[in-house]
Amino acid sequence: MKRELAVLPALLLCGACAFGRIKPGLTKDGAAVAVIAASLETARRAAVVDSLELFIAPGSAAAAKETEALGARAGELTGRAQWKAGKGVVEVRFARVLAALDKDGLLRPEGFSAREPRVLLLVSEPQGILDLGVGPAADAIRRDLSARGMTGVDGRDGLNEFLAKGRDPASLARGAARSGADWMLLAAASASADFDAPSGAWRGRANIVGDVYRVSASTPIAQTQSDAMVLDVSSSSARGKALEQAGEALSAKVAAAINAAQGGRSEGAVFVLGGDMSRLKGLIAAVRASEGVAGAYLGVWKGEEEAVVVRVFLNAGMKIDGLAARLLRRDSSLTLVSVEPDDGRLSVELPERGEP
Repeated sequence: MKRELAVLPALLLCGACAFGRIKPGLTKDGAAVAVIAASLETARRAAVVDSLELFIAPGSAAAAKETEALGARAGELTGRAQWKAGKGVVEVRFARVLAALDKDGLLRPEGFSAREPRVLLLVSEPQGILDLGVGPAADAIRRDLSARGMTGVDGRDGLNEFLAKGRDPASLARGAARSGADWMLLAAASASADFDAPSGAWRGRANIVGDVYRVSASTPIAQTQSDAMVLDVSSSSARGKALEQAGEALSAKVAAAINAAQGGRSEGAVFVLGGDMSRLKGLIAAVRASEGVAGAYLGVWKGEEEAVVVRVFLNAGMKIDGLAARLLRRDSSLTLVSVEPDDGRLSVELPERGEP
């Protein structure tokens, strides 16, 4: 009896692998890939290899190397799985694949920085919030920089080890360098709210003025400013949302200033709506094949928020609006949603499977 009870968990586990309800397609954490394989372990390896072209161009030296390296780590790069009689479906976790490739320095093309530019955010927020960072504006800047291929570092987060011996730009820049930042944003945000009688809501307004510094220098490379106005049911919410919008607008200008200071080469972002695994692979391949593009990879994946961002590396002379024109000529089924040349951002919609 005891032996039968010991075997039962193993049988249940095998049944879950074989008869789970996971279906091929995009998922919250990545993609469920249908594979034919001799074992579940082989199926996991095959699924990882199948997804690799989202991150590294097929046929490249890096792809050949990583096919073997990541295949050996397939167990930690995949999640849910089912396999039976030589067929199965395995979920690949994109965030884990991204982290592995980024650690090996394989995501950014030659000639671009070996890592994402790190920007220390020192943003004075209103309403008695801490002097530097930790507020709606700074947090919005940090999130938006991430979508643009840059890392925003919160100056008030103790884990970031930022410590400056003084409040002047030179002292702050030296502290930023010690914390590992390449760039620094020194900014001040203000916000107000007035009751709007006709609408019965509060009108929130926000303004941010800031300077962008190269950490190795004590003079700004650019001066930036942004404004925002929103309506909301409460004064505090109206101020907070206005600060968020102003932060997002300022982030675009900060990223543009940093890209310009890096010698003409720049990084852009393609926001993708709709589509499936096959369409997404096709779009990334088309981006890579476009003249003036040094590389591209799937950089942000948040299935629960339907947010997909492809990061693009543009050679000198190439702009995001030029890329938009090239993509539309290549694929007539692609729908252009928006182009923001100053922000280096492009939004497209992919047709679903079966659509022309």
